[in-house]
Amino acid sequence: MSWASLLPVAGRSVPMTSPSYASLLGSSWGELPMRTRVRFGVEREMVCYHGRVVVSECTRLGRVFRQLARLVGSPLPFDDTIGPATVVVMATGRGSSSWTRVYRRNGRAQAIRSVKRFDGPTGLEEYLGFGLCMALRVRAENASLLFESAGYSWALGKVRIPLPSWLTPGRLLVRSTELAAPCFRFCLTLSHPRFGVMLRQEAVFEDPS
Repeated sequence: MSWASLLPVAGRSVPMTSPSYASLLGSSWGELPMRTRVRFGVEREMVCYHGRVVVSECTRLGRVFRQLARLVGSPLPFDDTIGPATVVVMATGRGSSSWTRVYRRNGRAQAIRSVKRFDGPTGLEEYLGFGLCMALRVRAENASLLFESAGYSWALGKVRIPLPSWLTPGRLLVRSTELAAPCFRFCLTLSHPRFGVMLRQEAVFEDPS
């Protein structure tokens, strides 16, 4: 698979209807910067964000979880190398969207795919593949948009089987913060309740022109 084949262009934009991030956030939606509200409040058929991973840190235990994650489709980067990154977001209907994160390392590309959909106990979840779902709580904080894990489960059709905490990697927190236009920062941390922060990644992307 060539690197270029993973980079589609931006498509037609339409207003996002309910359910939406705005409906989940309520009045705090208006506290976010306009560029954040446009990015998450307008549904596009396809949009591509180019950027670069600038920080990538992982503990030994984090590397163990990262390798185990390959059993469910590798939802985490394979290594700690910084370098080019691309995120492709495609609308899949009813406000849901597929996310493809592409990391390029030493001439090779790793693609991580998931689907964000307005469903589950918190109203928003991320489907990671192989039946694994992560419930998400979304909130606005200090002009940033935050996504925080709120439990993991196996989805068997419409049946959800909650996973015990000892089978999960811990708390995932993603923060999207505006920088000088057209850039924004994406920061991800994975923290275990006993062993602390196991993985941290920070990347800077640009909104398409």
